[in-house]
Amino acid sequence: MSALLRRIGRVGRSLYARIAVVYLTSLLLLSVATAWIAISQFDQLGRELQQRQAIDLADNLARVMRPGLQAGADSDAAREIARHIASINPSLSLYVLDARGTVIADFTESACGLGRRVERDALETLLGEDPMLPVLATSPCGGRPGVFSVARITHGETRRPGYLYADLNRASHASMVAMLRTSSITRTLVAAGLLALLISGVFGLLWFALLTRRFSQLTTAVQRFAEGDYGKRVAIPQDDEIGRLAGAFNDMAGTIEAQLAALSETDRQRRELVANLSHDFRTPLTSLRGYVEQLLEREAISPEERRRALGAILDNADRLTRLAQQLSTQARLDAYDRPLQCEPFSLVELAHDIVGKFQRQARQLGIVLEVIGEPSLPWVVADLGLIDRALSNLIENALHATPDGGWVRLKLEAVAEGVRLAVVDSGIGIAAEEVPLVTQRFYRIRGSPAQGEGSGLGLSIVREICERHGTTLAIHSRQGEGTRVSLLLPYA
Repeated sequence: MSALLRRIGRVGRSLYARIAVVYLTSLLLLSVATAWIAISQFDQLGRELQQRQAIDLADNLARVMRPGLQAGADSDAAREIARHIASINPSLSLYVLDARGTVIADFTESACGLGRRVERDALETLLGEDPMLPVLATSPCGGRPGVFSVARITHGETRRPGYLYADLNRASHASMVAMLRTSSITRTLVAAGLLALLISGVFGLLWFALLTRRFSQLTTAVQRFAEGDYGKRVAIPQDDEIGRLAGAFNDMAGTIEAQLAALSETDRQRRELVANLSHDFRTPLTSLRGYVEQLLEREAISPEERRRALGAILDNADRLTRLAQQLSTQARLDAYDRPLQCEPFSLVELAHDIVGKFQRQARQLGIVLEVIGEPSLPWVVADLGLIDRALSNLIENALHATPDGGWVRLKLEAVAEGVRLAVVDSGIGIAAEEVPLVTQRFYRIRGSPAQGEGSGLGLSIVREICERHGTTLAIHSRQGEGTRVSLLLPYA
């Protein structure tokens, strides 16, 4: 168990470290994701601003290039005007598209876009009313989608419709790079992001430490418990998951502590049992040996002495027999997996049989032993052998506790729930503080005349027999006034 608890403590520390690592990793990933989203949105905002500022650029360029376009989309006049525009703004790439979006004139130096197509839907979206910016389209010369400006035009002598397409990707890329390199706002945002990451990390760890403080206390309690501090408990200030876990630990600790106390008590009772049995068996055996040696050594012995010695031998043999029967009954009661052998029987007949068995002993002690009850009492249902043993133990205890001239009565009475039987004596009684203790194993009443002879198992066996039958053993006694012990058995 200690090894298991120590392992739980190690698991708790490992779990704490793993949670911290997961938290820091999650914070880092969240920060990276936030930074990536911010940068992408910042780039998107830059494109939107770029396209919004240049949304009429293609219209202006179309008016400038109208004379050249009237001569033809790819005419020398159109190319001359385009070269003039490129000399003013080298970042622009100009294309003439037909009505389907196919490039029919490329005014860039590489002329890589001829014959390629631009998404006509993107062109019409930007030319529509109040377009949602940025509107992106793939450049005729390839690359990722970018911002552009477009205007409707006519070209050639037949005035065929088409589009003047101004690619702003190079201008947008140049402006973004310059802005990221030279903008104080960008640098401020980066610095603020790093500072926010640092502050959130510090405060997050502090907050995490506060949240897991009770978990750390629970881990410490488990370690202390594993080291032998079985009284260690954890406070439960809140009814949350950790609070319920702490409650479960406290319940487990209480159960284990109770079980350890029970094991300790069982071990104490085992040692006491060995000591008591050794004494209880040694005394009659010593007496038996003494009388037998006396009979063997003395050849001439009177009949009276022989009868007295044989009677003593018989009494000691009976005492050993009763002790063996009590141990056998106790062992049978401890085997709770063995079911009761219940059967209907007459409690009156059983009571007379048991009283008859103890009449000789009662007469020798000068005690009146009798049964009080109607012969017509209804039958009861119970384990006959165990009830026989219980009544025998009660009568035997009553005889031992009653002085010469007293009486012991076995009373039988029919009540609503069944037949109540009670063994009543006029003996020495039991002190009030000892009444709760007399049903414990090996307990012997202080001041009892039979304290040196009894095994201390009689009443404990009766109590366990009653528990097996689902009934209660009631003891009422006053010191010097006698004792009444009763139990109830159900009708058959």
